[in-house]
Amino acid sequence: MAAKPIFAQVTPHIYKLDLPFLGGRQPVGVWLVRDDAGGWVLVDAGAPGFEQTIFEQVLAHTKGEAPQLLVLTHGHLDHAGAAMRAREVWKLPIAAHRLEIPYLIGAERYNKLPGRHHPLYPLLQISPPLLPGRNVQQPLDEGRALPGGLVVYHVPGHAPGMIALLHAADRALIAADTFMNLGNKLSDPYPYFTYDVSLNHASQERLAALEWDHLLPSHGPFILNTGRQQARALIESRAKKTRRPAKPAPSAA
Repeated sequence: MAAKPIFAQVTPHIYKLDLPFLGGRQPVGVWLVRDDAGGWVLVDAGAPGFEQTIFEQVLAHTKGEAPQLLVLTHGHLDHAGAAMRAREVWKLPIAAHRLEIPYLIGAERYNKLPGRHHPLYPLLQISPPLLPGRNVQQPLDEGRALPGGLVVYHVPGHAPGMIALLHAADRALIAADTFMNLGNKLSDPYPYFTYDVSLNHASQERLAALEWDHLLPSHGPFILNTGRQQARALIESRAKKTRRPAKPAPSAA
């Protein structure tokens, strides 16, 4: 029998629970962030089918203390699957970027998004809204400071209102799906789940310009110390592939 997933410490304030989504081929992370003033922030609510594991492991880690806030990086099924149940069980408020809220509550649908997306995107994003008809109590905007020492950065491309969360004190970036690290190879998120790959690239570049060391992607292992360095190397490698060779100078007559 496989061992039950538990929260592992990543940085002084941040802990990660890896859930074996899609049979373990694409593990997805749920994050707990400790606030110096007391209390805990839950970042993302994991994949459907793991609700009980998430609730048990959160309470085991916090010694029975429910989180004070659930922050959703975006509304895709593997990140917000247990959001409704967490709200019902713990009566906790939910925070998400205001551009993502319509997709969470059902006013908008991912499969209707325009953009330079993969041809399969409209087929693979027909998932039901995860907070149907419910309000999200804390609409987030760029630069919003949250409990736990987290600061919001809007990173569209994979989802319209996706956010990354910078923990300056820990020099750590919870990057959501701007990057993946499956097989210990840093990469873009899957294109067929990403409505605008070019826009996601711009979000990667923007994050790489911030000050941090540790890269904490939702899919795959976190990268300590060299995370920003590896992110910048990925961006530079892509830029080299798209650069055209310089034209030779015209010969003198």
